[in-house]
Amino acid sequence: MAGPDKKANLKLLQALSLVWDIIIIIAVPTILLALGGRWLDRRLHSSPWFTLLGLLIALAIVYLLVSRKAKDIAKSLGGPSA
Repeated sequence: MAGPDKKANLKLLQALSLVWDIIIIIAVPTILLALGGRWLDRRLHSSPWFTLLGLLIALAIVYLLVSRKAKDIAKSLGGPSA
């Protein structure tokens, strides 16, 4: 039988895992698309248009991924999935 300390540690690890997942979901698309847009702006001398476009696309992707993650969490907790 797990003691209270082990249960608390498990909950802490689960919370940290969730935070890490959300950081990755937000950071990766944002950084990659912003850097890609910046690279295109430098090559085509069109600053800041491709950087802004990359950030807007990243915003849409992040919204979709975070929404999906929230639905998964709600489903695992037994809450509404919509």
